[in-house]
Amino acid sequence: MLFLFNDVVFDLGDLKSTLQSEQLPLSPAQIESLTAAQLNTLVREAVFANPDIANSRPDQVQYLMALISVVAPGANALLALCAADADSPAAVGLRYANVSITTLASLWRDQQEGHLTANQINDQVWLAA
Repeated sequence: MLFLFNDVVFDLGDLKSTLQSEQLPLSPAQIESLTAAQLNTLVREAVFANPDIANSRPDQVQYLMALISVVAPGANALLALCAADADSPAAVGLRYANVSITTLASLWRDQQEGHLTANQINDQVWLAA
């Protein structure tokens, strides 16, 4: 399963295996009872602590994306931005999208070839949504 987080496309592989990793250990019961608001709080806290988390902590981001896939199964893209003057996680803006698999596959290919740009992502995902 492909998932776009900010400017990086990830292949999540098997969600169950990802959720059983030790990146953000939650029990199956905790995952099942996780609300969208709680998940948004987790994402905001992670991005506030590390705005470049997609590049510096891809393992942690994959876990968060797997949680999103369970809690909000229609979403396969997330734009999570922290303003430079943000003073709390609540200031992190979140925008979810459902992007076609063909678009994600094209972005994935371009990323693998080293040609993926933020402008391309904006044009194909965020301006199109």
